[in-house]
Amino acid sequence: MRSLFLRAAALGIVLALVAAPLVAGDGAAAFAVRPRDSTVMFAITKWSVFKEEGRFHDFSGTVFYNPRNPAASSIEFVVQVDSMDTKVAGRDGTLRGEDFFHTARYPTMQFRSRRVAPRADGMLDVTGALTIRGVTREVTVPVRVLGIAREEEIGELAGFETTFTINRTDFGVLGSRWSGGRAILGHEVTIHLFLSASRPAP
Repeated sequence: MRSLFLRAAALGIVLALVAAPLVAGDGAAAFAVRPRDSTVMFAITKWSVFKEEGRFHDFSGTVFYNPRNPAASSIEFVVQVDSMDTKVAGRDGTLRGEDFFHTARYPTMQFRSRRVAPRADGMLDVTGALTIRGVTREVTVPVRVLGIAREEEIGELAGFETTFTINRTDFGVLGSRWSGGRAILGHEVTIHLFLSASRPAP
């Protein structure tokens, strides 16, 4: 009888943990990024005249967000570089190659926040470690919280948006052999993310 009671109690604990919403110790709820409703885009100048654009289709992440204490929030985000799409298959193959992203050795790009600082204008300055091609640099990106909504069939939805720039050469994405030493592509890359994320309703 005692054994049966212990097994029932253990099962109850497991079910409670599974049913409970993911919440970090600081009270930040875990919102899982929804790729089908999110966008990860980039743009780079070509011949200093116009911009080429592309996007990534395969990515995942979790936003730990506390609207009452945004400084307690954080994010972990991973992009599968092979999912790159510039609408030109040959160019995509070149960018996946050793002279650019070298996806055979470095298949992912990652960002993990270290601190979040609320701004007077309502934006958040999110500082963290960005890793591209095996090189990690600290960057600070401005994030706009688009809001939180509740949908009966989904749960809670949250939207986040950011646009920032990086220098691709800081991460070893050089492309020197492909360009023949000519400055075909600019060094500055503009990155735009719109992230839709959700969690079960509490």
